[in-house]
Amino acid sequence: MIEKVTVVGHIALDFVFDIPYHPEKNHSIFIKNKERYFGGGAANIAAGIAKLGCRSELVAAVGQDFEGSEYHSYLKNLGVELEVEKFRGEIPRAYIFNDEEQNQVSYFYWGVSDRMGIMKARKRDVVHIAPSHPEFACRMAERAKFVAFEPGQDIPRYDREKMSFIMEKTDILFCNVFELNKIKKITNKGRMELAERMDMVVTEGEKGSTLYHDGKAKKIPAVKSDVVDPTGAGDAYRAAFWAGMMKGLDMETSCKLGSTAASMVVKARGAQSGMPGWEELMDAYESNFGK
Repeated sequence: MIEKVTVVGHIALDFVFDIPYHPEKNHSIFIKNKERYFGGGAANIAAGIAKLGCRSELVAAVGQDFEGSEYHSYLKNLGVELEVEKFRGEIPRAYIFNDEEQNQVSYFYWGVSDRMGIMKARKRDVVHIAPSHPEFACRMAERAKFVAFEPGQDIPRYDREKMSFIMEKTDILFCNVFELNKIKKITNKGRMELAERMDMVVTEGEKGSTLYHDGKAKKIPAVKSDVVDPTGAGDAYRAAFWAGMMKGLDMETSCKLGSTAASMVVKARGAQSGMPGWEELMDAYESNFGK
C-alpha cells in the first residue's frame, strides 16, 4: 500500500484570461476577463491528493517571501507536506488564454523554478515527477524507489540524454498524445515499445484516456461535463489516480476516478477550485461507473 506520494515540480500562480478567439500570428485580440489562482502542476496534484484525504509531499523551489504567504498557508492548511528551497526571484507564473470554444494556449514563466537545477535530490519511496527542471528530475528519479513521470509543458527542456535516462527509471508514464510523439522523436521509442517496460496513462482529451498495464491496453472513457475552464483537468486526473492507488484500488479504477475528478475540476475556474473531497468524488464516480 502506498503511504505517501512525493510530487516534484512547480508551485506557481495562474493568470487565466478569457478571449473571444486565438488570433493569428502578428495579430492581437482584446481580453474579456482575467483572474488569478493558485497553480503549478506539482502543487495542483499535491493539493488534490490532500483534498482527497491522502498524504502528499511537495518538492519545489520558491521565492524568499513564500513562507507566510497566502499560498503557503493554503497548502499547509490542506496538510500538504512542504519540502521547498528558497531562492531570490519571483514565483513561477502561468499565463493561460481560453477562447469561447474552450481552446487553450498557455505560456509559463519559470521564475525561481529555474534554480531547481542546483537543488539537492531527496531520497523518497514514491515520486511523481510533474513538469520540472530536467536535471533535478533525473536526480530525484535516480534516488526514488518508484517513479511516475509526467513531462508536460517542460518537455522541450529535455535533451536525448536526460529523457532517455529518466525513461529508464520510470515505472508509470503520464502523458498526452502530443507528448508521447515528442518522446518518440527524442528517444526513438514509440508507444508500444514503451508500454512493454512501463505502465502508461495516455490522455486523449474528449476521447478519454488509455491505460497500458500488464501488456494490455484498457480504454478509460471521459466523463462528460459542462466546461467552464479546462485548466488543471490533467492534474486532477493524476491526483485522483494516486488517491485511488493509496486507498488500495486497482489501476483501472484509479484511472476512472481520475477521469471523474477531471470532469469536476473543469466546472470551476482555476486548477484547484473545483477539486472535490473523497466522498464527493465517490458519489460522482458511482453516478458514471456504478459501485
